[in-house]
Amino acid sequence: MAASHRARLEELLREAAAAHRALLDAVPAEVAASLPVDAQGITRAIDHLAVVAGLSATERRRLISPHAVNPAVLHARVFGAAPLSTETVIGAFIDGARVRADALLTLAEAVGDPGLLERVQRLLIDHPLPAPQGHASTADPAGALAEAYRAQEEAALVIAAGLDAHAPA
Repeated sequence: MAASHRARLEELLREAAAAHRALLDAVPAEVAASLPVDAQGITRAIDHLAVVAGLSATERRRLISPHAVNPAVLHARVFGAAPLSTETVIGAFIDGARVRADALLTLAEAVGDPGLLERVQRLLIDHPLPAPQGHASTADPAGALAEAYRAQEEAALVIAAGLDAHAPA
């Protein structure tokens, strides 16, 4: 029997978490501090879900294309390799997470189960992203970001379980 989509996503998320821990152990502390979260697992999960949900290559590209204009990318285009401020780093992670949240909602909708879509929406609402710099302050933006990332991982797992439940027998 083929592994479930949920099991595949759990594997992808475990692999990405292990790679992130290894990266943090290998870089200087000041670099590690600028990497409070890692989106590789969520990104891979979204790609897997998009393929399984039957999205075309164009539709899958559309899910991730907003990544091209996050604060870190724009900073690099303007300032080159100049060091990034903490606010820029957190802002880039927040923008990336917004893109992934939209992708997760699109994927949940593609499954065609209103209950599943509602569960994914609730996860994302209950674990909001921190406010961007200059807006209402979040006491611990990195902590709120990590919590939002965990909720996005859970949302991906919920979608995978939904796809498993709706798979032809």
